[in-house]
Amino acid sequence: MKASKTLSSSGRAEAAKERLRGALAWVRGAAKVWPGSFRLLICALSLWITALAAPGPWALFTVPPLVCLGFLCLRRHHHLGVLLIVFACLLTVQTTMLGSARGPDEATEVEGIAVGHSQPGDSGWSRLTVLTSTGITEVLSPSAPPDGAHVSLRTEALDDIRISNDDARIIRAPNGVWKWRADLRLQLRHDSLASGHSGGALLPGLVVGDTEPQDARMEDDMRVVSLTHISAVSGSNVTIVSLGAGLLAGLCRAGPRTRVGVGVLTCVGYVFIVGFEPSAIRAAGMAIAVALVFLRGGGISPVAVMSSTVCILLSFVPVLATSVGFVLSVVSTAAILFVVPIILRRLSLHLSMVPTIVISALIVPLVAQLACTPVLVAIDPRIGLWSVAANALAAPAVLPATVLGFVSMVCGGLGLLGVPGLLWCAQVPAWLGSLCAWWIVGVARICAGLPGAALDWPKPPVGTLAALGLLILLAAGLWMLVRRKLWGIPTVVVCICLTALIIVVGRTKPPADDWLVMICDVGQGSATVINLGEGAGLVVDTGKDPKPVDVCLDEGGIEDFDLVISHFDADHSAGYAGTTWSRILHRLWVSSNVSGGAEVRGLVADTGAKVVPTTRGRSLDADGARIEVLWPPARETAETDRGEEADGNEETDVGEETVGTEVRNEDSLVLRVELEGLSFLVPGDIGEDEQFILAQSLEPVDLLIAPHHGSSDLAEDFFTAAGARLGVISVGENSYGHPTPRAQRAFGPVPVLRTDRCGTVAVYAHAKYSTARDCHGDEQ
Repeated sequence: MKASKTLSSSGRAEAAKERLRGALAWVRGAAKVWPGSFRLLICALSLWITALAAPGPWALFTVPPLVCLGFLCLRRHHHLGVLLIVFACLLTVQTTMLGSARGPDEATEVEGIAVGHSQPGDSGWSRLTVLTSTGITEVLSPSAPPDGAHVSLRTEALDDIRISNDDARIIRAPNGVWKWRADLRLQLRHDSLASGHSGGALLPGLVVGDTEPQDARMEDDMRVVSLTHISAVSGSNVTIVSLGAGLLAGLCRAGPRTRVGVGVLTCVGYVFIVGFEPSAIRAAGMAIAVALVFLRGGGISPVAVMSSTVCILLSFVPVLATSVGFVLSVVSTAAILFVVPIILRRLSLHLSMVPTIVISALIVPLVAQLACTPVLVAIDPRIGLWSVAANALAAPAVLPATVLGFVSMVCGGLGLLGVPGLLWCAQVPAWLGSLCAWWIVGVARICAGLPGAALDWPKPPVGTLAALGLLILLAAGLWMLVRRKLWGIPTVVVCICLTALIIVVGRTKPPADDWLVMICDVGQGSATVINLGEGAGLVVDTGKDPKPVDVCLDEGGIEDFDLVISHFDADHSAGYAGTTWSRILHRLWVSSNVSGGAEVRGLVADTGAKVVPTTRGRSLDADGARIEVLWPPARETAETDRGEEADGNEETDVGEETVGTEVRNEDSLVLRVELEGLSFLVPGDIGEDEQFILAQSLEPVDLLIAPHHGSSDLAEDFFTAAGARLGVISVGENSYGHPTPRAQRAFGPVPVLRTDRCGTVAVYAHAKYSTARDCHGDEQ
């Protein structure tokens, strides 16, 4: 019996060794059959590694030895010799481009043509792409000059790019071609927005990368269901245009080379309209790779095309190596080129009655989405149950939207050149393309609002490795199913069960129905929600981004509310748009010291809320919640005392000029709230001086939210006077050192919960609490 078991185990070991030897033999055989493909693949991987390492000019000293070694290997190991020579040449280009992009460490003048820029971020800064005499340089700038302008910037090194603290100085205005390009983009935006619905805001981004008309909610919905690649020009859009031009040439009986040439030239012209940012160059590279494979026909290796494209891109634009978009493009394009044809062949045999285009519309987004999942969860550790469905539903509309938008752009461009009637004709395809884009926006909005649209996933690297392992397991199961192996079904079932287990274990826990106050997890910022019952609430601050506060209000079941902005720092007020998504905002409470400021006017213009200015000493009664305004006092210059009643409920017209002032932490509203026996303080960002003053007359509370996210600018007397039974610090990832050890010690021997570790904190009567994530080890 023992002998038979030994023989059985040894037989299995021999079988495993035999399979390993077979796999190695297949690799060696493939390398002999497709030596160029393997050579280019190794070269692409090596260039990616060197681009990530970002070596200095010293890397050029390794080029002569590599070239010499390559020539020595040519006779006996021809393919290895060619690989070394090609890699050495491309490494020279890459190192030169890296040096040009990085520039010297000291401040220096960068002069060239601005060939592209990103949309300004929350800080108002843009990333300029400047074509200089030595190559392409990326510069972070406080202003964005018009594309095509000859500019000069005083810059200094910042990691792998340059930064300029001053606005770009325009030496020469854009020429006629660049002006025509700018007018063309504006014309497309105008024609698209004329449709009057959300699709008109998406179409310019989908066609030419103009994302300015898109609002925060649209961007967030697209991100939640993994449709961000449609929000702006991606490889799929450029591929559609270049393939369409090549196929049109084919209809005119053009040969393979002519079809490829037309496709490539169309792609280059299209990129000129979009802009020469790294993302557009990456999209063009992937598009050309796909066009070469499909337009050229047989006799060309997809591996060789993909590898050579990656080699060229990483040689001339090495900054792409650290771009998540580039990784996603490579992964999705590789999956489409290698996996989709195999699945299509198998399914076409079993589903012969279904048109191939329908199968492709379902399979392509599914395969691309699954292939990109490990990368996506590394960026944002969440996984959506409806992402694949959203991509599948949106995919049929991407092709007509892109084609119609491109036709509108061509008609508009010719019309701007003086061809009569075409400016009017451009409006028709723009309207139809906007209608297709409206479908995409609708799919994103509906799917993003469904339960399970954004489920928590473990953070990297654990989450990334888990997603990669599950993807491999799923691929193995599906491959066995395709090969009609019995073990395919249980493998897929195990993969699904493991995914569900990870999601269930790592999910955030919603608050119970009887919560009184929630301190929302909005990252490095503040947002507090007070429950006034029956779906009503009082929201104090919003955080910086719209989505986190929107999620928090959804979890609390808030449908209509008043909004209090303690002060207009971005981490307290910039996310206000998220509070209004599918909710009703009635009134906006602000300090009377800033009630006439530009920030208030802008917020009111967006939301239509009525402004209620308030100041120290006011007492408010909001549906059972007693609110005292403890800070700030009215300034002598503020015209706040206009005879309002003591309850502070009189509304004011923001058209009246009261006082506008710069953002100041010392002007933060400080509220003391009592609700159903629970008392708590919401202190904004007040500092040590203000805290010391308040401590002299402060009544104890059950809950204290740390001022200024746990900054060391504090007065211990304030914490002592509060005498809280529970402390909460609203904080996220930051470079300020928040929360400081001093701030955490100031609470004394009571539990202190941090939103960056505990998630959203819900507090109930008698200072009981629950947290979205387990964080018992963080209590003091």
